[in-house]
Amino acid sequence: MITLHPLPKSMHQCPHCQIPLEVRGWYIPGMRNLADLFCPSCQRRFYGDLRAGQALYTPLLLDQTTGEVFDTYNVGWFATWLRESYAHRSARSLGFTSETFRSVQRPLLLNCLDTLYGHTLLKLLNAQWYLDHRPDLDLIVMVPHFLRWMVPDGVAEIWTVDLPLQRGTEWNDWLAAQIQQRLATYAEVQLSVAFSHPHPKDYMIERFTRVKPFPLDEWEPRLARPTVTFIWREDRLWLPAPQSLRLPLVWQRIMRRLCRYQPVREQTRSIVALAEHLRARLSVLDFAIVGLGTPGDLPRWISDLRTRQLDARLERSWCERYAQSHVVIGVHGSNLLLPSGHAGATINLMPNERWGNVLQDLLFRTSDLRETMFRFRLLPSTTDYVEIVNIIYSLLFTHQDMIKGMRPEFCSHKTFE
Repeated sequence: MITLHPLPKSMHQCPHCQIPLEVRGWYIPGMRNLADLFCPSCQRRFYGDLRAGQALYTPLLLDQTTGEVFDTYNVGWFATWLRESYAHRSARSLGFTSETFRSVQRPLLLNCLDTLYGHTLLKLLNAQWYLDHRPDLDLIVMVPHFLRWMVPDGVAEIWTVDLPLQRGTEWNDWLAAQIQQRLATYAEVQLSVAFSHPHPKDYMIERFTRVKPFPLDEWEPRLARPTVTFIWREDRLWLPAPQSLRLPLVWQRIMRRLCRYQPVREQTRSIVALAEHLRARLSVLDFAIVGLGTPGDLPRWISDLRTRQLDARLERSWCERYAQSHVVIGVHGSNLLLPSGHAGATINLMPNERWGNVLQDLLFRTSDLRETMFRFRLLPSTTDYVEIVNIIYSLLFTHQDMIKGMRPEFCSHKTFE
């Protein structure tokens, strides 16, 4: 935790004078949690990231007069968000709803605002640790509107901000004033570090979605109806088959113009081929597609759960589908967080340019490393459906034997002493 109010601590130095900056206050205009800083030598004023979220690893500094960002960590994307949000800062009011569940005496603020869905969700998962281990503090969770349904029971207050993801980096002085007004009356306020990737032992996904994950001890009985779900997205596609995709990007564009090649339809064909080949081996297969998209163009026996309009009720129903699934499969991204946290096993299709972000989109729930490696498969996104069918079949029908062989009683010498 970080002491936020009355004054946070800061380790920032003046980039010009190389001396520690004095802390004059704090400022939260959105996703950034900032210290208001002053250099006693050159008289310049700065805003510096407090060490929470991404800034835990890469805290940046911004000159309040010029808007210049000092990025000593070479995180261009994070620096750009800060620079551009400050340059285009707003003071317009936002939808802001405060819900109080008990009296607040010692507030702890968990700021979950962000511009990426996965970032907001992963920040929220930090809530459970405070609820379980710091009952002496009163947890206040600040979330965007779309995440309100997932706030766990037990928090003292929920602040819901009507700020869509596409505006998630926004610097909003109106919001900053609201937060200042609500927290300034307390003698002391703490700020959560909001780990970007909280440890799996510190959260249980059902505390957030109210949906229990796939019961691993029922894996074999549920094979009477093997259940597989493909997680659909249209901005990052699974396109394993066409040879044209192995051409340089400029030639791909030419091919699309000449051949009327439509990548989304090609993905649909690949998924249907995967489902049909799997069904040929599993006649009682329950196969579904879930995600943001337009329903249609699928065989009737495939459950098409796609939609263009998502709300809390529907998202919870998706989680129920994930929790019924032996296996979920999808292209790497935040769209796999909830599926991987609820399903029995996950196949993550990795684009070449995303290997540096591997594992960031998965929620693990097993303690044995061997079982985790078995249930979470990472494959290149160029992998064709024939190989994926073989892997899914293997997951379905060798899971029980693998678990038996690795149970603690069968791999501990103490068992046989």
